[in-house]
Amino acid sequence: MIATTGSATQTRTLPVSLDDVAGAERLEYVLVMDPDPNHVESVVTWLIHETAMGLMEPRRIHLRAALQELVMNAVEHGCLEIQYHDKVDAMAKDQYDELIGRRRQDPRSRASRVTIRAIYDKPRQILTYKIADEGKGFNWKAWAKSGVKVCPTGDVSGRGIFLVHSFFPDVAYNDKGNEVSFTVSLV
Repeated sequence: MIATTGSATQTRTLPVSLDDVAGAERLEYVLVMDPDPNHVESVVTWLIHETAMGLMEPRRIHLRAALQELVMNAVEHGCLEIQYHDKVDAMAKDQYDELIGRRRQDPRSRASRVTIRAIYDKPRQILTYKIADEGKGFNWKAWAKSGVKVCPTGDVSGRGIFLVHSFFPDVAYNDKGNEVSFTVSLV
């Protein structure tokens, strides 16, 4: 940035990142999306680009997988209220798109949104992601009580949560089960 003061010209550089802003401690992005599974990938790509490009590539890949899973769960299971077995059945019959279309036409689903928060805490050098949907939630406590240490076999319901937990052990849900959060260390 070039600033002119009187007859003298000063050159000042705008900060490139929050790390370059003296006194700034926290940056928060809030993204609200509609309940369309076709939009999940572009939302996750944007989140990675805007919040996590400084991570090493393997960590970015883990983050992408976690965000993809959690945002898709919020859309499908939270906003659109699609149960696991309904999804599996629709996919087996090649009717997944029709199921999504019907659910998106429901007035409750059409008005429902997913809110994603990405919070950069500069002093602690962590990113926190919070994904919330306007759905009924789910019984995450039953999954947590199972103490699953290895990926379950057979019924694949819950494998996404297992995957996210394996990458980010601090994954946590609110009591209702319609908001999930986890942190990523930047150091």
